[in-house]
Amino acid sequence: MSLKRNASWNLAGTAIPMVAGLALIPFTLNRLGSEAFGVLTLVWGLIGYFSVFDLGVGRALTVQLSQLGVSGRTADAGPLLRSGMLLTLGAGVLGMALIWLLAPGLATQWLKIGPALQDDARLAFLIAAVGVLPTTLASGLRGALEGLDRFAASNLSRIVLGVWMFALPAWSVYFHGPSLETIALYLVLGRCLVVLGMALQLRGHLFARGAGLAKRHFQALWNYGLWVTVTGIVGPLMVYGDRFFVSAAVGADQLPLYAIPQDILLRLLLIPMALTGALLPRLAGMGVADTAQAYRQTYRRVGLAMLVICVLSAALAYPALLLWISEAFARSALPVVLVLCVGVWVNSMASVPYTLLHAKGNPRLTALFHLAELVLYVLALWLLSERFGLVGAAMAWLARVLLDWVLLHLAVRRLYGI
Repeated sequence: MSLKRNASWNLAGTAIPMVAGLALIPFTLNRLGSEAFGVLTLVWGLIGYFSVFDLGVGRALTVQLSQLGVSGRTADAGPLLRSGMLLTLGAGVLGMALIWLLAPGLATQWLKIGPALQDDARLAFLIAAVGVLPTTLASGLRGALEGLDRFAASNLSRIVLGVWMFALPAWSVYFHGPSLETIALYLVLGRCLVVLGMALQLRGHLFARGAGLAKRHFQALWNYGLWVTVTGIVGPLMVYGDRFFVSAAVGADQLPLYAIPQDILLRLLLIPMALTGALLPRLAGMGVADTAQAYRQTYRRVGLAMLVICVLSAALAYPALLLWISEAFARSALPVVLVLCVGVWVNSMASVPYTLLHAKGNPRLTALFHLAELVLYVLALWLLSERFGLVGAAMAWLARVLLDWVLLHLAVRRLYGI
């Protein structure tokens, strides 16, 4: 298991879709207009956020399959994987039903979408609800691939899915016009194709003879995944949920000024996630001394690398947005960008203790932290976005990730003495 190789694949899996976004977002924004593009970012958020309905099985599979490999019990891999996918299938159906019920209210009442767009937005949200099912299945399959040390296959699927997220809307508006319903349909079909490809990669385990189901695997996945699910619900809500508050506070027409910089800057977090994601299965099987050494090295590398990247991002933000979109957009979005750059660095540091706690079987602790943070964050987000608009929302997010970093750091120090 090569940490450098796996981290490189993780980085490629996040960097290539980011480049696609940089290239294609201006075209899609110009063709759709600000308000319709704002609704598209909500569709992206719905489909992406509800990967939480994998019940934490993806991460549980990564940890438990890697432990099976270390202990030599590879015969259990098939039953474990089949049990995990059955859990994600059932949970995905529930998630799909929930979004289907929420879609009419989102489109017509809660998000200040203009009357001319409400019907198209409603249909787009309904189609996005169907996309929850392949999203949850993809999350579980990706976790299994990484637990089996098949980071190349996992990230090839991630690259395809990430590029399609930006390419398919551009394709749709070019050939079919500014129809949110058609864009959502393309996005869901793209996810279904990716799930099929990932399932074929794992067909030896999924469809092996005699690889039935085992109650102990359901129990183990449930016990670990339940707390990961709590974090999976709360965590993305505290990352992408602010868009819904911003839309409610200032209107969907202002949302691109917040959502576009946020989308780009949050993708910088994929750099530390590439390293910590590759480190997760290794930490799960390490002893105390090796764990401490790997943890400290990763902390230093992430901190220094992301400090340089975030400073450069802040310095280059205005000219980049000026060339990429427009002078008016760059001027209005710059204050949001500067606050988010600080938050991205803080959140990158928090990813290291977060990964260690999960690798050592402590997802419950991170979930409890996030539940406590959510209450404070929602209050701060509502008050600050109402008073200071887009900058207030960014300030609330910065305060939340700072609190998260402190709590995670203190937990690792207390539990493991690192």
